[in-house]
Amino acid sequence: MRSICEQVVLRLDGTAPGYLAGLLDGAALAVDRARRRQSVSVVWTGPESHVTSSRLTAATVVDLVSQAKAEILLVSFATQTDQLISVALHQASVRGVAITLLAERHADNPSYSGVSVPFPGLEALRLYWPASERQPGAALHAKIIVIDDRIALVGSANLTSRAMETNLECGILVRGGSQPRAIREHVADLYAAGCLRQL
Repeated sequence: MRSICEQVVLRLDGTAPGYLAGLLDGAALAVDRARRRQSVSVVWTGPESHVTSSRLTAATVVDLVSQAKAEILLVSFATQTDQLISVALHQASVRGVAITLLAERHADNPSYSGVSVPFPGLEALRLYWPASERQPGAALHAKIIVIDDRIALVGSANLTSRAMETNLECGILVRGGSQPRAIREHVADLYAAGCLRQL
């Protein structure tokens, strides 16, 4: 932040201090306004407590997929074909939503025991992280859903029935702000650089 301010000062050399203060004040107000338009909530799977949380993970995931208008990014370590999520994804595909699925594979991580293809028949860009592009023993362990660059769910839950309905799992649901787009762009950049490959 300091270096940005110094660059601004250099470009405004000779400008009245009041003008510079106004620019910085305006920028601070814009950041504050953007933060107020963003909401963050907690999504849980597992036993209930006296603390009121938002919604269960499975219901949240199905709802998010149902809201998608243009693009869905799904990233998961373990991925199994959960029926409710599968139906929601197929309906999104029929609506013309572009779906990208990045999942772990036994071929790239011998410690991973899954062997089935997740969501068979689903039209999607299917990506993987090849063993040749990772450190020995590294795992594709992220669990992320991004909807239309507007909403992101980042948490511990894999795309499995157990994680959606049984385990003790926690996720942070971010609506608005720059983070959803930044997450999707990070994955897109890894794909463009060849770190991630298409199946």
